[in-house]
Amino acid sequence: MKLPRTEHSTTTRVVFVALFALPATAMAATSLDTVNVTASRMAQTIDETLAAVTVITREDIDKSQAKDITQLLDGTQGLTMSNNGGLGKVAGIRLRGTDSKQVLVLIDGVRIGSATLGTTAFQDLPLSQIERIEVVRGPRSQLYGADAIGGVIQIFTRKGRDGVRFIGNAEYGSHNTVRTALGVTGADGNIDYSLQASLLKTEGFNALKNNNPDKDGYENRSFSGSFGYRFNNGAKISLNALRAKAENEYDSAWGPTDLYDAESLQQSLSGKLTFSPGEIWDVALMLGETRDESTNLTNGAFTSYFKTKRRLFSWQNDIALDEASVLTVGLDLQRDAVEGTSTYSVNERDNKALFAQYQREFGKSSLVLGLRHDDNESFGGYNTGNIALGRDLTDELRLIASYGTGFRAPTFNDLYYQDPWGSNGNPNLTPEESKSFELSLKGKQTWGNWNINLFRTDIEGLIDWVEIAPFTYQPQNINRARIDGLEAGLTTEVAGWQVAGNLTLLDPRNKNTGKQLIDRSKRTLRIDVDRTFGKTDLGATFNARSRSYSNTSNTLMADGFGTLDLRAAHHLSSDWTLRGQIRNLFDRDYETIRTYNTGGRELFVSVHYEPK
Repeated sequence: MKLPRTEHSTTTRVVFVALFALPATAMAATSLDTVNVTASRMAQTIDETLAAVTVITREDIDKSQAKDITQLLDGTQGLTMSNNGGLGKVAGIRLRGTDSKQVLVLIDGVRIGSATLGTTAFQDLPLSQIERIEVVRGPRSQLYGADAIGGVIQIFTRKGRDGVRFIGNAEYGSHNTVRTALGVTGADGNIDYSLQASLLKTEGFNALKNNNPDKDGYENRSFSGSFGYRFNNGAKISLNALRAKAENEYDSAWGPTDLYDAESLQQSLSGKLTFSPGEIWDVALMLGETRDESTNLTNGAFTSYFKTKRRLFSWQNDIALDEASVLTVGLDLQRDAVEGTSTYSVNERDNKALFAQYQREFGKSSLVLGLRHDDNESFGGYNTGNIALGRDLTDELRLIASYGTGFRAPTFNDLYYQDPWGSNGNPNLTPEESKSFELSLKGKQTWGNWNINLFRTDIEGLIDWVEIAPFTYQPQNINRARIDGLEAGLTTEVAGWQVAGNLTLLDPRNKNTGKQLIDRSKRTLRIDVDRTFGKTDLGATFNARSRSYSNTSNTLMADGFGTLDLRAAHHLSSDWTLRGQIRNLFDRDYETIRTYNTGGRELFVSVHYEPK
């Protein structure tokens, strides 16, 4: 085994389809030689890694014609996303049936999200600034610490390529939606760089049913930049920045006739130095800071604001013990700080962590062992681990078994929130704890790639706000959950069409009550087909999911649904492309979250300039 480097490579994504339904995915057909860095914190091909991984490239993003991350990721293997009423509205994620708070999100290696809510504002992260997205399914706390119970989603901003390239995009569509983007990327000798700016603006539509029937608009202005320099001795320094400011109009059941607005900021800054002290030793040093901020207004008057600032230092060492084994050891330091109009008895906390991972190949088998110890000011020390074994049954067939533990840290709201009316946080909370088992079978044939994953996740000590007195609530570790699941995927070619698909079957249960966990569908299916005819690309996406429940007693329900999207792109020249998309072709009336509207049939047209 050669020592994997920490450099990021261009990648594609792996998808599968059900063995009993025609499969496809809106992304390009996946190669098992595609590289990811999130699963093991170092560069490995999807074929080498023992984790379940999906990689979405810039090419995939452009081909999909998605408007935001919610549309891009929804229906990929093991993953569904919800939306509270259109572009810019709150987006929720379910990864292998876990909650949004149990999924870790990184931007260029740095944790992002609200330390008060415990969630990430996916709706505000602009697709035009993104180079690649890696989704790792299954626990990764042994490498990343808190919140990686369901998995990790890492977003990489755009980087420079050889030569100088100017990029432009202009789009118009339903709900008076306008999206423009401009950028320049380049690389010359030891230097690479990228600068990108974009604007998304839409009048939207009424977000919440049985509410103020106004249009709830959204505007997002974003910027990203990267700079890299490689020294003659092989060392490299990389700087990355992403900043997105948004204004969002939304509805609330608390005041059906009131006008609600939110101004938000998502920002990520990071710097990384990689170098090799010796032939068998790679070192990566990273400094980063992310911010999540929101200001809320009602009828134009200020009501509240919340700010999260996260700072990170990471020191990672990858050491090749021999040709067949690699040892990774490192240190993570993180400080979370919050402020806002709400009162917190504690508004800052530090987390220190040591982690180690051992990877070895022996014959046709592979082994990964990972351990991590976190020491947090809020809840003390916590240990997590992972073991995975892979075996090549034939040249085309691989079997993988793994076991991992994870935890979710209580948020500042859970621990330290102080309400003058009596509903306070609980500083005695302990982290939510998980145990996950997985058995996977991967196949790679001349006609395509496929995989089947079986998994079980048990979560103890789920945090829930319970009524301790009339109209007075406090969070407690009271609930338990078990999520059993099957993922299946396939990429292939049928009659010249690239076909890919994902099927996910879940049984997500509250172990205390036996009821289905809220906002989880038991069955989801996504099928994508794409083909090129000369200078024209045609594609379609079918996305379906079964019903879900919006309360713990399973008495309120959002019906299941299926939608069909069509897309086309015509290459006017080697640099110019005209694109068009019809979303929800049959104008289905459906909900991803009960009582929140979706956009109906939508039409979008765009022109794109990017030299090849």
